[in-house]
Amino acid sequence: MAHDAVAAATAVSDSEGAVELLVAAAAAESVREAAVDVLVLDHKGYLDAALARARDLMLANQGSAVVHRLLGELNYATAVRAACAAEAKDGGAVAGGGMGAMRSAAGPYLAVARDALASARRLAPNCVDVAAVLGDAFAASRMYAEAESEYRRALSIPDPSDPALHNATYGMFDGYEHERDPAFAAERVEEARAQARASYTRMTAEELVPMAVHKVLEAGILLGAAEGRRRGKLVAETFPNLARARYLEAYTDLEFVRGLDAAIDERPFLRRTLATVARAAAAFPKSAVLAAFHARLLFVLGQYDAAERECRRALDMEEPDDPRLDCVPVGSIRGENRGERLVSLACVFHELLTKILMCASDYWDSMSSERQREGFLQVRFDVLEHKYRKVDLSPDAFAMSDVRSFVEEHKCWRFWDCPICDRKKFMDSGVLLSHMCIKHPRAVLPRLQYLVDPTLSEEALEDGDFLGGVTFCEDPAKQDTICFNKTSDVFKWLFYAPSSGVGAKPVSEMREKKRKKGLMFLESIKEKMKTLPTDKSSTEFSEALPRIQELWHDFLKASAFDYLEAILGIARPFLWRELKKRMIGDPKQAAKWISATDIDAIFTKEVGPSHAEEDHETGDNEQVKIYMKVVYANFTFSQMIIENDLGAELDKLYIDPKIIDNNQESDAQVKGERSDATVTNTELTDPAINMAESGDDPGANNSI
Repeated sequence: MAHDAVAAATAVSDSEGAVELLVAAAAAESVREAAVDVLVLDHKGYLDAALARARDLMLANQGSAVVHRLLGELNYATAVRAACAAEAKDGGAVAGGGMGAMRSAAGPYLAVARDALASARRLAPNCVDVAAVLGDAFAASRMYAEAESEYRRALSIPDPSDPALHNATYGMFDGYEHERDPAFAAERVEEARAQARASYTRMTAEELVPMAVHKVLEAGILLGAAEGRRRGKLVAETFPNLARARYLEAYTDLEFVRGLDAAIDERPFLRRTLATVARAAAAFPKSAVLAAFHARLLFVLGQYDAAERECRRALDMEEPDDPRLDCVPVGSIRGENRGERLVSLACVFHELLTKILMCASDYWDSMSSERQREGFLQVRFDVLEHKYRKVDLSPDAFAMSDVRSFVEEHKCWRFWDCPICDRKKFMDSGVLLSHMCIKHPRAVLPRLQYLVDPTLSEEALEDGDFLGGVTFCEDPAKQDTICFNKTSDVFKWLFYAPSSGVGAKPVSEMREKKRKKGLMFLESIKEKMKTLPTDKSSTEFSEALPRIQELWHDFLKASAFDYLEAILGIARPFLWRELKKRMIGDPKQAAKWISATDIDAIFTKEVGPSHAEEDHETGDNEQVKIYMKVVYANFTFSQMIIENDLGAELDKLYIDPKIIDNNQESDAQVKGERSDATVTNTELTDPAINMAESGDDPGANNSI
């Protein structure tokens, strides 16, 4: 009997518990429906009414994470709208009073958002979605340490709850009820984590690193270049996945080298800087900013071939990163949009290519005729053929022995292929014309033979021989060699083309291109001849004939294949590299000291837009042809998580005014630095303000 009584009591208790659960679930669903009504109000534009309803709903249901999150989200969105409105009212200004107005407008809403979302976190501690939104509110309030903590928490919650349980936006519209399906809870958690990760990355790239860059550069000015270099290295180690941080390390290292004593050769120190930026450029292959710094430093060190390769690599980037995100100082690369900023860097690359060409020209002029000729303007057959095999792997590829046999037999370098049948080589334009009129009368009307003078070919091609002569000979090792005779134009002819990136092309491709051009001119001639009067004494005939003869002249020039042109296409890059190797290996060049003046001649001092007028050195930009492929696509950072404690690391970057005073009194100097490059031997301890927090007035944490 007693056992039955206990069982009955337990059944009643379980039944009452189930009822309570059902009642609680119904109440929670009723609160959620009320929250959805508030969201609908907001979507319809009744913003003030939505905020008021959300606050009343929160006060009536303080145990509900849903309503706290709702109130926080609505106030966060309102803060963003208020800041945008203040910015628009101030004419888009973001500095000084403009920024203050934005913060003042957004501050009260952000304070409510933080409190409400903090309450939601207390009620739903395992919700990734709540942590991510709270992190956004902290970041907008410039409370970066707190934001970082929430983002990290969102990414590391071990047993996360379903975001749909605490966010009324899931399933709020008819037909989207599946958004609350428990079977997809894991996907919703990953989406919330992705949002937190993206927000964390954006905050790091757009807020923390720019602040760190500013403080590091400030330290370099106030405490000395050595201290700036040390802090720049710290930032790079703290943010290894951001190009701007890695660039800062190289930038501050170069500033340190610039400050060395004038009696010291700066070349060894620049090699260290080069190693730093080379690693960064390899890690961020789409950063045009890093590529520009890398190429310029290579030029200063006299590594002209490597500098040119880096310029070409940058100009060939398919989707280069926006320079605004990488430049140091922040804002130093100007432009209304990404395309303009990339074009300004393209001008830098082309200017550097021009400088390389000018250095090569000066070096060429400084060489004696014997040095120019000896072992330099002579290229072995096997070398040319080896270079050619890199662009043409076909079994019947170009052979220099065949070229020599052709030239020795026909005493010329040129010939024509019939553009229609392509069966044989023609050395005489008259024979070519006769062949086409007989074999292809539909394409080339036979009457053309009586309208043009075949001897015109020599006149048409007389401007093709730029060199005084090219001969075949043997080198001392009895190897077949082609020799380029020295003339006044040899540098321009042999070496100017590589400066524009022109390289060798397969002979078959060159001949096919000429064949197609020839066909185009033949078609034009045929169309003109269709309307040509038969009466040679008529005015119409006299007016039409010169144009037909001109087209025949153009046909001969366009369709003639020149072996010399093909050889030059192969030899140019090879000889260009050889000339740069000689420049680099020249003992005088290697022994030359590098000074700050040499660095300053290539590296223009970059200034932020608020401190200087637009005087960026770009050379004669109107005359520079831009090759960079600019793609107007949105920039996205790769997903990453910084493993360091950002708050602790950024603490080390703060400059305490007391340390500045102590440093000014210190007479310690970096060995080899100029007298004005002083550094402190005092550790930067006990910073007054955490850089990851606001450095402004007490109310700044309530602002955007």
